[in-house]
Amino acid sequence: MMKIMRKEDFSQIEELEKKCFNDAWSLEQLENELEKNPFSNGYILQESKKIVAYAFMWETFEMAQIARIGVDPDYRKKHYGQKIMEELFEKAKSSGCEYMSLEVRESNTAALKLYEKLGFVTVNVSKGYYSDNENAIIMTRAL
Repeated sequence: MMKIMRKEDFSQIEELEKKCFNDAWSLEQLENELEKNPFSNGYILQESKKIVAYAFMWETFEMAQIARIGVDPDYRKKHYGQKIMEELFEKAKSSGCEYMSLEVRESNTAALKLYEKLGFVTVNVSKGYYSDNENAIIMTRAL
């Protein structure tokens, strides 16, 4: 079951960031996201007290935006990505959101397949979106 992220989770999340992303968020960025962004909420999935997946979701009026989502590489292909997304759908709906959107690297075929399976559709491509100039696929779905 998804839990609300707490500051005590940041050390594990910072390590996961390094494992999941070339442009990992720093501890300061994680703190800013959770403590200074009034629209942002952080969530985690755990297995035996180990964080195996996490997400930051912004909720603004009728739109939920996935700002960041990561699954521990050692726990991939075990449906944690799908599980946290499905729980995020429920959380966003219960907050009054009608749509969810996200950006994903064009090269991240595993994530693209999951998002399509979950009902997301591509609405745009942001050219050179990432720091390494890779394109971002912008996707959305109704809740």
